[in-house]
Amino acid sequence: MSRIIYNGAPNNPHWSTNQPMFTIAREQLGPLAVRQIANFGASSASALLGPDLMMPGQQGNNVPTAVGAPWNQLLIGGPPLAFTQDLNYPWIRGHLINGRWGGPGNNWQNLVPLTGVGNANHATVEGYIDAFINACYQYETGGQRQSWYGVYYSVQSSVSPFSAPNMTNAQNLYSYAPEFILVTWRAVSIVKPVNVMPANAAANINNYAFNAVPAFPQGFVVPQLPAVMNGTQVLPAAGNVAGGAVLGGLPPGFPAAQANGFDGSIEIHQS
Repeated sequence: MSRIIYNGAPNNPHWSTNQPMFTIAREQLGPLAVRQIANFGASSASALLGPDLMMPGQQGNNVPTAVGAPWNQLLIGGPPLAFTQDLNYPWIRGHLINGRWGGPGNNWQNLVPLTGVGNANHATVEGYIDAFINACYQYETGGQRQSWYGVYYSVQSSVSPFSAPNMTNAQNLYSYAPEFILVTWRAVSIVKPVNVMPANAAANINNYAFNAVPAFPQGFVVPQLPAVMNGTQVLPAAGNVAGGAVLGGLPPGFPAAQANGFDGSIEIHQS
């Protein structure tokens, strides 16, 4: 449930319950990435994810359905095979913003070709974000709160393709997949409006100001970082170096990292 003061009486507040108001907000998809002779795959995506995503019935799936060359069709003048025909890697249409959270699966602006390893490592990061959203939900339902807590989540594709530099060309299939994706996350809070009905709050969630979180309030339990993510800037760590250029940019007002024990970033490499 999400709760909000809706009568504005400071000495006798009434709280609306069981109303989804803050699920996903400020969703932003960048343009398709420019890869050799085709614009293909997502360049960047971001969204604010709120505690009400954990309410029953609020998560969907948005399974990937986007098709076209060079995913499942030959690209004219391009590689001699499509990703679905490649026998070297089990390619997956990986969401930048997870479909369960509301990220679309029918649009290549939110999908990139990921190897099985790359997709599994991104799922590890998404599991950590899920745990944090659940912590936001548990805090929200634990008492009368003046602010919502959530996470601003951003994913950017690498400028460099998965193909080796000396093998990058229009006919190399791996030239159409990113070498890595950069995932960045920040805890945020939104002060709840007063004298606003829940339906109006939900309709206007994109317009409410958000704030960085220097420290979490008493009673907020930050989830433990997965062991495989602890102390590394890349997944998988072996053989990969962080710091490559990425497409797009962070959304306007994206907070700087705070020393709150949660904010961070990590690169997910294809191998």
